[in-house]
Amino acid sequence: MPPPHGLESVFKDLFAREYERLCRYAYTYMQDEHMAEDVVQETFIKIWEQKKELISSSDIKFYLITAVRNNCISVLRKQKSQRTTFTDNTPEPDPEPFFTERQHHDRANDDARRISEALNQLPPKCKEVFLLVKMQGMSYKQAAETLGISVKTIENQMGKAIKVLRDFVVGQTAALVWLLFLVGNL
Repeated sequence: MPPPHGLESVFKDLFAREYERLCRYAYTYMQDEHMAEDVVQETFIKIWEQKKELISSSDIKFYLITAVRNNCISVLRKQKSQRTTFTDNTPEPDPEPFFTERQHHDRANDDARRISEALNQLPPKCKEVFLLVKMQGMSYKQAAETLGISVKTIENQMGKAIKVLRDFVVGQTAALVWLLFLVGNL
């Protein structure tokens, strides 16, 4: 039985609104643009096929973040267990239809790489908290609920993240101004 047209429209709006942000989040785990996009797309497919009741839920954004994080971790674990190595001979996948402004995207890759380098200075849990709060726009309370930890732990992790990132930025080039923009008022 085909889904109601209204649900399909809500799903398309959700996809359009959250796709790029989730790809950036997945990239922080995957460190590969195409793999990050694959994880996000697979997450949306699973929701459409198995969790339609969540599509119009007010908590869908938090579910997506958690699902993308868990799917990234699963893919990375699977790669590690298979000891898959990628070489320059690995064929490039077809260009993604979702990134129509490829030139803008390519120019932004360098900045994204620098920001990723800075974020990789953070311990894993600290990085996860920082990304939820600063990149996904969650409140400390929402991040605490998503991760199943206390608000005080979120506050401590954010303080640690800001200190580590501030220390990293010292001595770096002006390209990391984007990082300062993300961190906000230091």
